[in-house]
Amino acid sequence: MARTKEDASLKSRSAREKLAPRREPYWLVLEKGRALGYRKGLNGGTWIARYYDPAADPPRVYESLGAADDVSDPDGKMVLSFAQAQEAARQWFKEAFHQATGERVQTGDYTVADVVRDYLADRERNGAKTAKRMKWDFEARVLPALGEVAAAKLTRKRIEDWLAQLAASPARRRGVEGKAPETEEEIRARKESANRLWKNFRAALNLAKENGKIPSDAGWRDVKAFRGTTRARVRFLSVEEQQRLVNAAPSEDFRRLLQAGLFTGARESELIRLVARDFDSDHGTLFIEKSKTGKSRHIALTEEARAFFAACTAGLDKEVPIFPRVSYDRKDSKSKGTWSRSELCRMMAEVCRGAKIAPMVFHELRHTYASGLVNSGVALVYVAAQLGHSSIKMVQAHYGHLCPDAKAEAIRKLSPVLGIAEPPKVATLKLG
Repeated sequence: MARTKEDASLKSRSAREKLAPRREPYWLVLEKGRALGYRKGLNGGTWIARYYDPAADPPRVYESLGAADDVSDPDGKMVLSFAQAQEAARQWFKEAFHQATGERVQTGDYTVADVVRDYLADRERNGAKTAKRMKWDFEARVLPALGEVAAAKLTRKRIEDWLAQLAASPARRRGVEGKAPETEEEIRARKESANRLWKNFRAALNLAKENGKIPSDAGWRDVKAFRGTTRARVRFLSVEEQQRLVNAAPSEDFRRLLQAGLFTGARESELIRLVARDFDSDHGTLFIEKSKTGKSRHIALTEEARAFFAACTAGLDKEVPIFPRVSYDRKDSKSKGTWSRSELCRMMAEVCRGAKIAPMVFHELRHTYASGLVNSGVALVYVAAQLGHSSIKMVQAHYGHLCPDAKAEAIRKLSPVLGIAEPPKVATLKLG
């Protein structure tokens, strides 16, 4: 606690009785830009705090702290003594500083909870759509175990122990704990979930170090994620299944959204945000202005997809959405104009039943698109670019198992004929 600054005219009740009542407070400067004021009224006074920052807007801000103990004894809340008023003012100065600069005054250890708070604030400032999901994960899995630990005192063993406990813990479904993993697949899935959370936690720690909040990354630098947890994407729709899926769409607007997903591999959120100007008919590309990672990309379209988007955007103004919600929701008599996540899930379930294929979510159309490219021999770097990945790591992990046959077929088809070996003159015997 900071030392109480002395002022003979404000310190005691008897001293303040000698002051003349006035609107302008009697000020005591505590530190540069920070002052405590006493406003004398006819029936007692009030403590006022003043914060000054010439770069802020407004440069001066004021806060009423509570009544002075001129009539009643101080209780530290509504009625404050001179010392209590100084302490209340200093606490408010921290919030005023944060509002003026965006930075927080750190007192005591910089804990894991502080690391998470600053990281989530950074994600929100950068428009990360996953910030809310990260917040839930951190609050459920990180803060209960590590939140009060000083970030500078984190050790490799402590983090590895936390990861092991996380991998052995039950999965959560809508905030409710399930049963602990038992089968090999359940154990793999829990380790994969632990890896995803550790990736975000590690990013939060790295950001804190970059900002000078943690002196060293020695505590987590050598912590390794679980190996062998990534499961290859094994399910994708055949061409015939894709046709059945589209034909089973219950409305024209949803049919067009399905077609767009199969033609581009774009996420549903990306498709919903598309407007007519995002389609470049001259170059046959579709512009995704903002993806999950916050980066933009251009998707190259096939001639079939190009003709589809040309038909969808014909006659539309540049800023008109390409895939609006036209048919009404089952709960409403009128269309809201946009697609909700719950409505997409419901309609996908209905379409799958009509097409007689196993249930799937809209996002799996993206896997079908990527698998089709890989099976056709498209280089993984191009597949990654179409999907919006910064590297081929994700594509290799999820679709690399499809590469061998596609690679062999592409080599046989595209490699030049050298003509440097004569065909054998001996016929091969067929046994049996």
